[in-house]
Amino acid sequence: MDSDRPLRVCVVSSLYHTSLGGVGRQALALTEKLESLGVKVFVIARKMKGTPECVLSSRVSVHRAWALRPHVHILEEMSLSNLMISLSFCLSTALILFRKKKEYDLVHFHGASLPLITNILPLKLYGKKVVAKVASAKLGTEAGSLHGKYSFLGSMLVWMLKRVDRFVAISKEIKDGLLNDGFNQARITRIPNFIDQNLFHPSGKESGDQIRKKLDFTDGKIVTFSGRLVERKGVGVLLEVWRKLIQDHKDVLLIILGSGPLEKKLKNQSKLLGIEENVRFCGFINNIGNYLAATDIFVFPSFQEGFPNSVLEAMACGLPVIATRIGGVVDVIKNEENGLLVEPGNVDQLADALKKLISDPEYASALGKNAIKTVRENYDINVIANKYIDLYTGLMKC
Repeated sequence: MDSDRPLRVCVVSSLYHTSLGGVGRQALALTEKLESLGVKVFVIARKMKGTPECVLSSRVSVHRAWALRPHVHILEEMSLSNLMISLSFCLSTALILFRKKKEYDLVHFHGASLPLITNILPLKLYGKKVVAKVASAKLGTEAGSLHGKYSFLGSMLVWMLKRVDRFVAISKEIKDGLLNDGFNQARITRIPNFIDQNLFHPSGKESGDQIRKKLDFTDGKIVTFSGRLVERKGVGVLLEVWRKLIQDHKDVLLIILGSGPLEKKLKNQSKLLGIEENVRFCGFINNIGNYLAATDIFVFPSFQEGFPNSVLEAMACGLPVIATRIGGVVDVIKNEENGLLVEPGNVDQLADALKKLISDPEYASALGKNAIKTVRENYDINVIANKYIDLYTGLMKC
């Protein structure tokens, strides 16, 4: 590589949007930050229809790769239809990577799944460096969760993926999974997710008051969940907890930010439980920060995560967070220091934690202050972006 030439990076992220999940938000924020730091970046993302409005930087070129069923945004469910969508995106991505192979030196995949698997061998033939950020654990769809799965095919996938120059593990759990799959420790780097504190920070009372007025809930406590409405997020458990909670605490409101395939089912569950008056399903939200400004407690009842952005966002806003003891959550939250941890699916523990913070606002405030400190010291985008630049630079010297 010419030492006078800037780093030239292609970022591949099927999702590239502020409102369609953490992977997309991280990819978008990172590429724009890298561009501002002098890295020459372009993005390959899936072409989709019917997405919420999203403002992108004019400095980052985004190439939208064609894929089947562009109106389907979430592909977590293992199905033939979703597999065909992913494979069509992989093929379109391969064509773009071939056509533009003289315009990049390194490819950074956000997700170590099919797009990486189908393109790793051609990229090595082109002489390119490859970085893969592993976004999830234990789902069987990414590197780090393939051991013992898919019989001979699983072993073949691991063999192919050993050509990746560097895996980025966003949590200790993911790093352990990569080691268990047989990947060399020297090719694994721990870099967590990050937060842009220009976007997520404690806001003035006015922003929160406007949202409370919009919700027609000006007094009382607001508890917020933010994330996709899919099975592993545990929102059904949260609704069961809410039924118990409002028996003793009437003046509380649960707001659910996000959408997904379970939205209708969860709304029906809310009605069956008789709690619909104390629950608001808000759908896709672009101004999440304003809703967090109206929030008193953030709750995250997920069963499985890589490193949840929504937890970092809430902590950066100074909120006391209750989250399940899973994945990257335990890397960032120290129980009873900067948040509360409960066991996944444990209705009683989650109810008790909510009651504790509702009844003791001073304790809740102390947790929130410690949460801000944690994020500022360890998860700021400026720190993390420079870690990626160091990673890229080191690989290009090899």
